[in-house]
Amino acid sequence: MSAISTGRNGLVINHKSFVNHCQNVKNKIKQLLTFHPKEWIGAFRPNSKYPFFVRGDIDGFVALFIGNLSTLLAVILSLQPILGDNIVYGKILPGTGLAMLWEKRGDVCVMPYGICTPGAFAFIYVIISPTYYGCISTHDKAYCQQLAWYVALASNLITGIVLLLLCIFGEFIRKNTPSIALLTSISGLGYAILALNEYLPVAETPIVAFIPFTIVMLGYFGGVTYGPVPIAVVALAAGTVLGWATSLNQGSLVKEAAHLVKFYAPVFPIKEMIQHMDTIRFYLSTTIPTAIVIAIGTIQCVETAKRAGDFYPTHEAMFVDGIGTLIATCFGSILSMTAYIGHPATKKMGAKQAYSLMNGLSYLPLCFFGISGLLISIIAIIAINPVVIFIGLVICSDTLAITPQRHYPAFLFGIMPIVADWARGTIISGASNAYSNFTLPNAQFSSNVSSVITGFSYRGLTNFAGGSLLQSVFITAILMYMIDRKFLRATVWSLIADFFSFFGLINASNVGVLVKNKDDGWRFSVAYTMLAVFFLLLEIAQRKHWIKGQKKKADDLSSFEMN
Repeated sequence: MSAISTGRNGLVINHKSFVNHCQNVKNKIKQLLTFHPKEWIGAFRPNSKYPFFVRGDIDGFVALFIGNLSTLLAVILSLQPILGDNIVYGKILPGTGLAMLWEKRGDVCVMPYGICTPGAFAFIYVIISPTYYGCISTHDKAYCQQLAWYVALASNLITGIVLLLLCIFGEFIRKNTPSIALLTSISGLGYAILALNEYLPVAETPIVAFIPFTIVMLGYFGGVTYGPVPIAVVALAAGTVLGWATSLNQGSLVKEAAHLVKFYAPVFPIKEMIQHMDTIRFYLSTTIPTAIVIAIGTIQCVETAKRAGDFYPTHEAMFVDGIGTLIATCFGSILSMTAYIGHPATKKMGAKQAYSLMNGLSYLPLCFFGISGLLISIIAIIAINPVVIFIGLVICSDTLAITPQRHYPAFLFGIMPIVADWARGTIISGASNAYSNFTLPNAQFSSNVSSVITGFSYRGLTNFAGGSLLQSVFITAILMYMIDRKFLRATVWSLIADFFSFFGLINASNVGVLVKNKDDGWRFSVAYTMLAVFFLLLEIAQRKHWIKGQKKKADDLSSFEMN
């Protein structure tokens, strides 16, 4: 009888706990969606007890401006060959300038805010580039440029919406996903796209690029400083001098860029963006992980700020990311906005509030008047690459620093899908672009590349690259739990991967119910199901003490213990 009573009491307790949880979720939603005019007006009213501007804001502004400028110039250079000057300068940059200026509250101003670097390059190489090169063989260049831009806008809109939803569910995802698995995904982007991809131009022009590269590596990793001058500025100056001395920079390019300096009014391409919403299903495996990475990154930024003595509501910081991204999208930008992880360093510089507002204001003339194009022609752009490479390396090294040594294999294996995705995109984009120079009838190289490329399994490369960001999270988590012999958790993650692969969100080049014989989605779904069954059998064997038990070492550090 007592057992029955205990069971009923347990059910009552569980029911109350569930009701309380639902009430908390309801209150969070209400809090997020309820804003009073006084709160908005208060965002622009300085706090008399908290100085708006101090000398340290100058240092903070320079550091944040250079960081954003490095990303912005690298993004422009990556987009120009695909989308052209008209879309990049006339449509994308004005929206970016507006989004960087917007911040919801005065206290958020203390946190660095700007372009999401991994998300920007993920969109360029995983969404924009494939869309453009997949279109160019059958349509004219202008149409394909517009199409790639609209698809990226629609994808960015979904990213912003997902970010808003994650205001409520982001914390649940963080608590139930190994932090190393989440960080491995972003580390793969840092390694393949920010570091490897950006080093290729450095290797192309070593006489100009090696000195700036060394200055950046010595400064940020070796601690060699140059007085009050920021390291990135020193590298940029050295590279520019070498660029002009070796004729890498030319006066004719400056004259051409000067013609781009004019006022570009913001655009509002909502209609065109909505018309292309059906195309984003092919890129959900990139947009959803990008939003998750931004959300988790913001959670970590808020926590680092707390460690530095500044406290911000996590869900409101994530809300700012979502709204900033939606504002950028509505005005034509394909770049997601996020809090930066450098808050403690900025605080050490003595910065308060003004530096972030100064940063946003400084980008208005750059983005609205096409001045960024003039900057690109004057400075040696190759000197920007080392800063981007540094960002990629730091992302990887920070992840390794908090990764237990036993999980190194999981980390290394986890970045491989993203490297494969970069390799696939590089092969297709480069080869298709070269092939388009030949005037052959009905030439569709990109769609028939598997029949042309030999020497390795292109089909395997395509499958391994499909949904690389999500796939990275899944295979890292599975391998981590395999290493720790936590087979029940490995079973759960295998089943999740089973679900995602069946619909083509991972291990496939298109999204849908992939059950046809030519599809590989169902094959991976079956394989992940087999893994789940195998892990379940191992769990049974472990409980019967037929095999070794779980490792007693602590799990990987949570995101709140990283810094």
